[in-house]
Amino acid sequence: MRVGYIGLGAMGGALARHLIGKFPLSVFDLNKKAVDSFVELGAAAAATPAELARNSDLILLCLPRSSDVQAVLFGQDGVAQGVSAGKIVIDQTSGVPAETRAFARQLEETGVLLFDAPVSGAMATAIAGTISIIASGPRDAFERALPVLQSISPNVFHCGERVSNGQTMKTVNNMMNVSCRLATLEVVAMGKKLGLPLELMTQAINATTARNYTSQGMLPAIAEGRQSTRFWLALQVKDIHQAISLAAGQKVPMPIGGAARSLLQIGLNSLGKDAQLEQMIGVIESMADTRFVDTPTSSDRREAE
Repeated sequence: MRVGYIGLGAMGGALARHLIGKFPLSVFDLNKKAVDSFVELGAAAAATPAELARNSDLILLCLPRSSDVQAVLFGQDGVAQGVSAGKIVIDQTSGVPAETRAFARQLEETGVLLFDAPVSGAMATAIAGTISIIASGPRDAFERALPVLQSISPNVFHCGERVSNGQTMKTVNNMMNVSCRLATLEVVAMGKKLGLPLELMTQAINATTARNYTSQGMLPAIAEGRQSTRFWLALQVKDIHQAISLAAGQKVPMPIGGAARSLLQIGLNSLGKDAQLEQMIGVIESMADTRFVDTPTSSDRREAE
C-alpha cells in the first residue's frame, strides 16, 4: 500500500517517521526542512497535496485546525484533485467533529472514504510508537487502513462507525486532561506556599486517590528541572474552545472547563502566540506568588562548593 502523509509538524512528523521503511511513503509540508529530513530517510517529496494523493492509496493528515484540513483537501492543488474512488483519507487532526463529517460527505461523493484517527498521549509516546490512536468511521475503511495505523502504534481503538467519534473522544480527553492539569498545579502551589516541598507532595499525591497524569508526569519533571510536554499553548486553547463549543451545542454546562479555558487564555494573552503549554507553570506560580522549586541562594551555592 502506498502511503502519503501531510503535516510534518512536531506531532505529525513523529507519527509519520514510523511509516518509513514499512510502506512506500510520500510526504508534503509547507516547511521544506521538515520535508527534506524525510527525503533523507527515504521518503518521496510531493510538490502539492494533489500530487501526493495521486501517488498514494492512503493519505493521512495531521494539521493544526479543521480550517487547515479544509484548505489541504479542497483548496487549490488539494487532495480532492488527486484522489480517486477506492482511496482512503485519514484525518489525525484534533478537529471540529461536525466539520470533519462534512469533509467525509464531500469526499464520499467521489467514492473516497475519510475517517478520523486523532492521537492522545505525550510527545514521548509518539516518538516511541506507543501513542493511543482513537479512530472512528466506516469499518471496512478502518480495517483496510489498520496495518498502517498499527505501524504508527499498536494502541489503536475504533470508537464506532460514525465519522468524528474519535475527535469527540479526543475532545473529552483534552478537557479532562487540561482541567486536571491546572487544578493540580494550583493546589500544589498552595501546598508549596504553606511550606510543603514539591518532592514530598509529589510522592504523597501519587500514593493517594489524588494521583493523576499531571502528578505522575509534570510534577516530577518540574522537580528535576526538565520539560514535561511540548505543545503550543495556542493549540491547547483552541482544543478547549472546541470542547466548550461542543458542550454548548448539547446544552451541557461546563463551569470547570470554562474556568480552565479562562486560565489558559490569560496565559496565552500574557505570554504571546508562540508560548508553550509548559509555560503555564510560570503563570500559576505568578498567580500564587510562589515557586514550585526554590532558587538556590548565595549561601546555598557556597555550601555546595
